[in-house]
Amino acid sequence: MSHESTRRRFIGVAGAGAIGLTAGCIDGLADELGTANDTDEDGEATDPNGNESDGGTGELDDSPSIDGGAVVFVYDDGPIEDYEQAFPVHQEFDAPASTGIVTEWIGREEFNGTDWMAVDHLEELADAGWEISSHTTAHTALGAFELVADAEPDDVRIYPEQRNHGFHHGYEIEITDGNERVRRTVVDSDEDDVGGYLEFDEPLGSSFQAGETVERYPEDVMHEFLGESKEELESLGFEVDTLLAPYDIVDERTVEIAREYYDGIANVRPGSMINDPDTFDPFETRRDYFVEFTSPEAVEAQLDQVAAQDALGILGAHTFKEEVTPERIRETLEWVVERDLEVLTLRDAIRATAGNGS
Repeated sequence: MSHESTRRRFIGVAGAGAIGLTAGCIDGLADELGTANDTDEDGEATDPNGNESDGGTGELDDSPSIDGGAVVFVYDDGPIEDYEQAFPVHQEFDAPASTGIVTEWIGREEFNGTDWMAVDHLEELADAGWEISSHTTAHTALGAFELVADAEPDDVRIYPEQRNHGFHHGYEIEITDGNERVRRTVVDSDEDDVGGYLEFDEPLGSSFQAGETVERYPEDVMHEFLGESKEELESLGFEVDTLLAPYDIVDERTVEIAREYYDGIANVRPGSMINDPDTFDPFETRRDYFVEFTSPEAVEAQLDQVAAQDALGILGAHTFKEEVTPERIRETLEWVVERDLEVLTLRDAIRATAGNGS
C-alpha cells in the first residue's frame, strides 16, 4: 500500500468538505451543485473532476474500497495523547483513524490522569480526515448486569456481576426481573463481604432473585447517553455516524437503541479484529486492541489473516496508557503497509461494505 490512502483519494473526488458524507449524500451534492457526469475518451462515465464513475449510481470508482483488505484504527475516550502521539504518526502514513469522544470530557484538564482534547484539536483531526465518533456523554457502560445475590425490599444495596454502573453516581438504574421493575438512583459503589455493590438513595421496595434479575440504565437514560452525545458533537460541527461503546460492553438492547442514532458500533464483539467484508454488519463488529492486552506477534498474525482473507480489521487502543507509544503505533502502521492494506475510518468502512451484511 502506498501512503496515498483511500481518504486522500476520496478527498480528491469530492473535496475536503465532503468527508463524512454517505453514499446517498454524494448524489444529493452533485444535484445541488448542478453538475453532471461526462465521458472520457474511451466513453467511460466520469465525474466533474474527470474521475471514472459508475454512470450515475452515486458510487464513484474512487470511493472507499477494501479490496485486498483494510484496517480501521478506533481510539478510545479522546485524551490529548490521541492528538499529541497518535495523530502525528498517522499523518506520517497519511492514514486516518476514528476517535471515540466522551462529550463531557472535551477540553478537561488534569482529569483521570491526563488532559482531554478540546474542540480545536478535534477540528484539526477532522480536517485531516479523521472520524469523530460518539463514546457517550459520560463514558457509561451501556449493557445490563445480572444480580449475583438476592435482594430484599429493605435493601439499599444490590450485587451485580460487574459494578460498572457504580462508576457514575447520580444516575437512575432500573432493576427488573421481567415482571417487577423499580428505578433507584446510585449514590455509592464499593465492595463489602458479599462482593461489589451499588448503593441507592432509598430501599428497593421489592424483592429480586439472583440469576433472574438484571440492573441496567432505563431506556430514557440510554437515549440521553446516546442521543445527547451525538447532538452535542454535531452542534460543534462534526459529522457523527458511529458509536464506540465504553468498556466494550454491548448487548442487544444497546444495539436496538443505538440504531436510532448511528450507522454502526465499533466494538460489539471484542477480542478479534477480523471482520468478513462480504457479510459485514456494522452492528456486529469485531475489534481487538493492538497494543494493550496482546502481543506484537498476535497483532501481526491477525494482520496476516486480514491480508490473506481480504478482510476488514478493526483495531483499538487507549493512547493515554503507558504502553501505547508512538513507536508501537508506527510499528503497527508499518505492518499494515507491508501487507498492502488500506486504512479507513469506520464510517468509510461501513460505506465500502454497504449492502454486504445481513
